[in-house]
Amino acid sequence: METNGTPTFIQQMEDHGVLVSPEGIGNAAHGLPKVLVTMGSDSDLPLMMKAVDTLRYEFGIPCLVQINSVHRDLRTMMRHIENLPPSVQVIIACAGGAAHLPGNIADLRADLPVIGVPRDLGALKGIDALLSMVQMPEGAPVAVMAIGDAGAVNAAIHAAKELAIADPAIRERLQLYAEKRKAKVRQQNQTLENKLESYS
Repeated sequence: METNGTPTFIQQMEDHGVLVSPEGIGNAAHGLPKVLVTMGSDSDLPLMMKAVDTLRYEFGIPCLVQINSVHRDLRTMMRHIENLPPSVQVIIACAGGAAHLPGNIADLRADLPVIGVPRDLGALKGIDALLSMVQMPEGAPVAVMAIGDAGAVNAAIHAAKELAIADPAIRERLQLYAEKRKAKVRQQNQTLENKLESYS
């Protein structure tokens, strides 16, 4: 649908990405996206689903998921990033190798925090991606997470913390998430004696 020749928000999302929320994906999703999760290829999706699932299941945060390749389709990436829904407040970008995606986005969107997730691939196993993200020149910061799975999950938590500054509900979910992690330690201590005996 268009209004006076201007694409509606729903059409923009269909053109530029997929909405994901606790309720579902695409047409089944609810709400407005607060986080963009983007990556250079759909081969990055298994890794970045760890960020998406942490956002929606742990913190109830809807997100927009997009494929954006700096190396294969720079013009489309620029159009997507420059025309994000106004509800998006944080960007998580995954890349491997030269990993230009997070840095380019940080330059295009000086108004939004960008979180980089280095992908573990190629001859250097993600070290090249990590260094290219963390060594951004002055004026175009990227908050860089760990390589791989931990980085994807931590990117979602970091995004939630950014949003929690102005959202008490997300702040409360962050506290609950921290309590769940503490509970795991208590559970491990309760079974520690039996585990120690298995080594004797």
